[in-house]
Amino acid sequence: MNNQIISAADIMMQVANIGTSEANEICSVWKKVVSGVRSYKHESEDSEKRIPIGERLAGNTRVIDLRNGVLLVETDHPGWIQYLRMYQKYILTGLKMNLPDLKINSLAFRVTGEKVSLSETYEQQLAKSRKEQAEFLEKQEKALSKISAAAASSGKKNIKSELPPELLQKFKNIKESISAAQNEENNK
Repeated sequence: MNNQIISAADIMMQVANIGTSEANEICSVWKKVVSGVRSYKHESEDSEKRIPIGERLAGNTRVIDLRNGVLLVETDHPGWIQYLRMYQKYILTGLKMNLPDLKINSLAFRVTGEKVSLSETYEQQLAKSRKEQAEFLEKQEKALSKISAAAASSGKKNIKSELPPELLQKFKNIKESISAAQNEENNK
């Protein structure tokens, strides 16, 4: 009889027969590689009572998705993500050695219950980021306009005129490059 301990998550995946054989292979290689993680000497892993960090990581993580070379891993607590990041180079090396055909280049993490996925493409993320930056700049410009108007109404000099012309030109160039990037993105 085999006395190997199997996690509840592994049992449920086997019973439900979720995923393809490739997905099962990724999951099993993930568990094998992560279980091989050993802690630094300052952590008391030598105690008979403590389970090695790799086995604890493997028991508290699971593979969710693989897209464009990014493997999405889910954990049940944010603390495990810190450990995964600490040992990320070791884990990636092990995955590349055991699954060379999959071309896994990086890892992404989420906590159980978060709605993070790998479905957004780079271009979508870039457009979203540019839009957020433009909205932020617009808010900043409105705030500066209010300050400038308040300063003008109180008899003080206009704030813009107090800046050196070189700095004003740099701000103008930055604003124009952002506008050009937004227009280019909108034309796609």
